[in-house]
Amino acid sequence: MLKQVEFLIQGYLLPLTMGRLQVSPSFIIEDAMAKKDSKGFFALAFVGVEDEPHFFRMARSKMDLFLLLHTLMGGQAATHLLGAATPLSKLDDLGENRVTFRDYEKINLLNEDIQSPFSKPILSTKERFLQLEKDMHKIMDEHVGLALQYYYYAVQADGKRRYPEVVVDLAIAAEALFSTGRDHKKNLKRRLSSFIAEDALEREKIAERIGDFYYLRGAIVHGGKKKVPLADVRAASEYIRRAIDKVLSSKLYTKTELIKEVDKC
Repeated sequence: MLKQVEFLIQGYLLPLTMGRLQVSPSFIIEDAMAKKDSKGFFALAFVGVEDEPHFFRMARSKMDLFLLLHTLMGGQAATHLLGAATPLSKLDDLGENRVTFRDYEKINLLNEDIQSPFSKPILSTKERFLQLEKDMHKIMDEHVGLALQYYYYAVQADGKRRYPEVVVDLAIAAEALFSTGRDHKKNLKRRLSSFIAEDALEREKIAERIGDFYYLRGAIVHGGKKKVPLADVRAASEYIRRAIDKVLSSKLYTKTELIKEVDKC
């Protein structure tokens, strides 16, 4: 037996040029929108999974990975709500029958143009998701899953202009990847810069900026400095994004594997 699990995703996801996206054989996203008396834009996602005791968790894991990758690729953090499940006779029926979120109206958009530049982030996310889907549990259960999650939190906080939260969340993401032992600042500077730098000059620059960023993190956490220099935060955010992206590309899914690889440099 199969189940269809529905998600309501708030925030930018599908561009105006695309009304429905078949992410994988068991995953469809389509445009939806709040009624006139509501605020915000929404998308519906339908995930087909086996009807077994943990089918909600299975569907949620796929949705989580997709949205985290979407944030990593496009820099925007959408949120999601879990709805109800309905039986499916076959995967071909996925998304054909909606059973929840009756306060929202479906919008059919014609003239789909997947070559539009507005479609690039979602299509890039789809491509990355298909590459990583088979390793979903390895990713989400390890250090890289934690780093993805806190990078997502940082992007959310950035959108709300809560910049001290951005700094702390980015620091946790970086620590999830590279910190061992007690000297977190030294480990982050050396390992992150070694991992993503293209040459010695860039390595030195990254190490210096990450050191300054980690000092800022300490000042915020310990109740000192409150003014956040956005240029420094943006730079650190991009370095951390590049590091997570490279970890995924390199398939260094356990922290032991990653640290061993980085310490060779």
